[in-house]
Amino acid sequence: MRSSRTRRTAALIGLMALTATAVIGCGDSEEDAAAATSAPAATSSAAPATASAETEKAITDAYVTFFDGTAPPATRAGLVEKGDAFKPFLEGMATDPRASGTSVTVSAVQLVDDKTADVTYTLLLGGNPVLPDQSGQALKEGDTWKVAAMTFCALLAVQGSGQAVPACS
Repeated sequence: MRSSRTRRTAALIGLMALTATAVIGCGDSEEDAAAATSAPAATSSAAPATASAETEKAITDAYVTFFDGTAPPATRAGLVEKGDAFKPFLEGMATDPRASGTSVTVSAVQLVDDKTADVTYTLLLGGNPVLPDQSGQALKEGDTWKVAAMTFCALLAVQGSGQAVPACS
């Protein structure tokens, strides 16, 4: 019980570090947060396919770079769905030195279809897991795999600032 409480507290601190200096927050209602975290992946009639090594690497690289707190905001905006809408938020995060300690590891990538994948990842702060085994999605826009906006919005909703990020609406 104590370990779970400690881990949850560390996760919240990590997420607050991600958003501490941002002018904009996310999640204008609990309903939005619930939809972002529980929305099922689009499914096809066929069972999900294992991603090719090339596709898995592209998706993993998108997640790793997007959640790298030291990556430039413009780079990060290019790796998330609705990146232009998130860019001011990402620029605000870049000014917080605590946010530079965030990163992720990706443990699984499962294709849903040729433009959607389910991703299992762990959010790290200072190299330590704060949110292990999270479920997210990646979307392919053109030739680029990106972190789904709902995945990022779900993480931002956990920090609970009550402010709205238009990209999360």
